[in-house]
Amino acid sequence: MLFNKAILVFLLLTTSLFSQNIGTWKNFTNMDDVMGISSTSDGFWIATTGGAGYFSNSANNFELFLTNSEGLSNQNITALEIDKNGNVWLGMQNGMLDIYDPNDKSTISIKDISESPNTSKQIKDIVIIDNIAYISTEFGISLINIDNLGFISSTAKFGNFPSSISVNSVTVDDKIYVSTDFGIAIQKDAATNLVAPESWVSYFTNIDIAANKIYKTLKFNNQIISATDKGIFRFNGSSWVPYVYSNAVVDIKILGNELFVLFKNSLHSYDGITDTEIYSSTNSSLRKIIIADNGTYLIASEKGTVRIINGNSEILLPNGPITNSFQSLAVDKNGALWVGTGKDPFGKGFMKFENSFWTNYNTSTFSELPNNNYHNVSADENEVYLSNWGSGLTIENNGNFNYLNANNSELVGIQGFPNYVVLMNAQRDSNGDLWFFNHSSNDNTPLAQLTTNSTWYHYTFPFSPLTLDNYMLDGLIDEYNTKWFNVLGRGLYYFNENSTPSDKSNDVWGQLNSSNGLNSNNVNAIALDKRGELWIGTTNGMNILANTSSPNSLITSVFALRQQSITAIAVDPLNYKWVGTYQGLFVLSADGSHLLAQYDSKNSPLPSDNITSLAIDNKTGLVYIGTNFGLSTLTTTSVEPKKEFDKILTYPSPFKIGINEYVTFEGLVKNSTIKIFSISGKLIKKLETPGGRITFWDGKDENGKFVSSGIYLLVAYDEEADKITTSKFAVIR
Repeated sequence: MLFNKAILVFLLLTTSLFSQNIGTWKNFTNMDDVMGISSTSDGFWIATTGGAGYFSNSANNFELFLTNSEGLSNQNITALEIDKNGNVWLGMQNGMLDIYDPNDKSTISIKDISESPNTSKQIKDIVIIDNIAYISTEFGISLINIDNLGFISSTAKFGNFPSSISVNSVTVDDKIYVSTDFGIAIQKDAATNLVAPESWVSYFTNIDIAANKIYKTLKFNNQIISATDKGIFRFNGSSWVPYVYSNAVVDIKILGNELFVLFKNSLHSYDGITDTEIYSSTNSSLRKIIIADNGTYLIASEKGTVRIINGNSEILLPNGPITNSFQSLAVDKNGALWVGTGKDPFGKGFMKFENSFWTNYNTSTFSELPNNNYHNVSADENEVYLSNWGSGLTIENNGNFNYLNANNSELVGIQGFPNYVVLMNAQRDSNGDLWFFNHSSNDNTPLAQLTTNSTWYHYTFPFSPLTLDNYMLDGLIDEYNTKWFNVLGRGLYYFNENSTPSDKSNDVWGQLNSSNGLNSNNVNAIALDKRGELWIGTTNGMNILANTSSPNSLITSVFALRQQSITAIAVDPLNYKWVGTYQGLFVLSADGSHLLAQYDSKNSPLPSDNITSLAIDNKTGLVYIGTNFGLSTLTTTSVEPKKEFDKILTYPSPFKIGINEYVTFEGLVKNSTIKIFSISGKLIKKLETPGGRITFWDGKDENGKFVSSGIYLLVAYDEEADKITTSKFAVIR
């Protein structure tokens, strides 16, 4: 009974400490794919598939980014407009509608459209006239009062069109003009009940108008015109006839007596007589055009924002990741984050994030790279290893890059293609030798070793050869220099050459699979914790091999992750386990017995539940969480302990009970114990710390009562009590 009570107290303490451990979320996404744009007096807002951004004309730079971590309900923004109060209306791919107030940085979310029973709910366009917002969706239009955010009406059927059709845009002039893929709907004269189908006249594509898609309809020179995929048509009072151009026109705008026409790769102006080209590009993904008050042309495209001033054009791109695919993460010795983006068709090279700045390495920006298929990254105290799908390994050291491939090394390509080298990972052992984990080598040697004296060794796989269907996924080296690697559908293999690479007689090979205790033969992720235990993430939960020196010893299963498909594992300085799955992120206690936290896209700013990669900066406690829709960071106090006591930082100071929840002690060595004394020398509280640099105190004594105001003494010491430090701090109650 006492034993069970002790376990309960420990678990409650662990959970309490972890709850204090969590800080601030921040998301990073690619914002190059611009879906919408709207200008202000000193800049413009963009809606992108990775969030929203604000460009300041005075700073000539993007100054603000909005994602889930800034309070948005979703990051895939498909429409944007600014109301008369300066609020930014953001329409989402999933039908959510957010209204962001730049003054107090608050966001209001409207869920009505996203919670409708319609299958497709994307908001495709937003137009605000006076105090009414006209919201174009994939099932009609909704009118919202911008003052009280109440819905005025929702229209799903326009004249003879089918119900719940997708609306591309709405124009409000003397009438309301609705552009759809089915055709054009125009509000009848004096019709006020917009919900009634009979309030609309409908003109069908391919019947009334010789086009397949209507992008926008408006009035120009007292004529109704429509931008379509077959050029611009006009209404002559009884029928639609070709007006000007014959290729797809994706957007049109009117300024004075000029019509500005946006094609997929150019911008023209037309005054009714003369056609003038303003801008052309090889970029065939132009989407929307606006003309700012200062006469600047701004074009939203898949590859950034095109700005045209006095005939000079430039493409404006926010500094950020080149992709939202974060397949692999690693933190180097300087605290920089390195990212592998994947292989074709997702491979975009690799990325580096340091000092709040993104550097994107790909064949366009860094011509010496062999290709963009960098799918895995790892780092040690000296180098960063960037594994390439097809071209071997790139090694980074202090800004210099070295390339190893089939032409300049003994690396071997995959079966049937000896020059096509696919490395899943590279890592140095305790002797400094570099080991290569090879996808499915042509000569059945999945492991290669490059010693510190530049000698190569290759190790023949004694089991069924690895193939293009059953290939290596990842690898690591434990404290005994045993190499572990998981193979698709075959479980986990291990190898140790016993420090005699030229003597094969004492090589040790082995395999772990479901017959040995693994939950599944499909192993997606492996990691070593601070105690040397091997954590094995499968498609059916997590296993632990406590003793890697005895691979055939007991393998246990983690109950909290039963039936979860594990995608990534990271271990923080407190030996907590951060585990990625397709259902979000799980955080476990050091031994895996207790679930400390669970995060997903519903209860946190995570952009997606599909966690693809994890990394932790042990020096700062920053957790990097890669998903298939962007990167999240989470600040924690899981920071590696100091080697020696210096000065214990205490904050806040003074600690105000009733105002501050905890006082923080920072500067601890590994597994410190803290004793707090009154100024008279009475022991007030003994704290067993979680093992890192930081711990907390709630201001209560050994009896669970809050202490009185006064000056208190702190004594901290390590496990052997040969490292001791003291400090003072004030408490106000």
